[in-house]
Amino acid sequence: MAQLEVGMFSWVEHRPVPGGQRQIFEEFTQLAEAADKAGLYAVQVAEHQGTPLSVDHSPNLLLTAVAQRTQRIRLGALTWCLPWYDPYRLYNELCMLDQMSGGRVELGVGRGVSPIESRYYGLQSIDESREKYRECMDVLFAAFGSSVLNYQGQHYQYHDIELHNQPFQQPYPPLWFPTSQAHATLAFVAQHGYHTAVSIGDLAYVRETRDQYWDIWRQHRNDPGRHNAHVAHPFVGTGRHVVVAPTEAEAVRLATDATEVWGSRIGYLGRKTGAAPNANRDLDYAGRAKVGHCVAGTPEQVTQILTEHVKTTGVNYLLLTFGFGDLTLQQSLQSLTLFGEQVLPKLQALEVE
Repeated sequence: MAQLEVGMFSWVEHRPVPGGQRQIFEEFTQLAEAADKAGLYAVQVAEHQGTPLSVDHSPNLLLTAVAQRTQRIRLGALTWCLPWYDPYRLYNELCMLDQMSGGRVELGVGRGVSPIESRYYGLQSIDESREKYRECMDVLFAAFGSSVLNYQGQHYQYHDIELHNQPFQQPYPPLWFPTSQAHATLAFVAQHGYHTAVSIGDLAYVRETRDQYWDIWRQHRNDPGRHNAHVAHPFVGTGRHVVVAPTEAEAVRLATDATEVWGSRIGYLGRKTGAAPNANRDLDYAGRAKVGHCVAGTPEQVTQILTEHVKTTGVNYLLLTFGFGDLTLQQSLQSLTLFGEQVLPKLQALEVE
């Protein structure tokens, strides 16, 4: 049995604020500082392009700024979208971030969930995106722990490039890959022991995905060549948006408005291109049976709800979003502060697998 860990996720949404993007980045950094002081495990960000859902077009830049203003909290993206990068450049930037943060990088990898955004980088199909993702991973593995990079692939070729950058963490930072029960990569992710955050769904769905992960992980935990073999016990978590306030009425009001705004942003590219919306805008608060995307209430109510989530799903990691939609920095900080002082200690007292 182990201690439940809690991280903070942020989309770094575009918002109409007086200071523009500079204010957005500054407020995110202040929220990350507060998460560090509250004792959260990690701050993890999205990477998107061409949508108001996120103006974090470069996790490396944003997390480097956070690293300079925090002390212990770990730093990562879910995910770095590998087909959008030159892998040699990405390798060097990841090494720099890991060194500058004192070994706090959590390396989330993926090919990018949105074909629309991938086309901005000239990727014409999912197959092409998948091929470049796999080759980029191969390049990273070839570079980690080596002094010279040699790689010959369909998309990338490197010959005798001296590597003077190395990651602080050896052999490389812990690997993450978001997944789901229906995702074709679940078996691969579990076999290699990647940390994972299960795609948001109802609690039974999360539980079934979590159970499948651990069944596969146990079968392969001693296999040679596992990508995340340097991680003894992976995180299998899930995400929720959270609003904590002194009263239930205030929390529900804030969460309702913020979730509606966030939903419009996450569905932006879908509406623009005529695709189906993918936002779950349900709320989960005291007196309401349906489990939704956003948990809202007093510290006592949020503690109760999230405790039930953990016990029902069996996850050992919660990835919570405190700043989203139209919430102001002050409202998000209030929520995070109340959570850190009154909710987090009780969650961390839970025993999880």
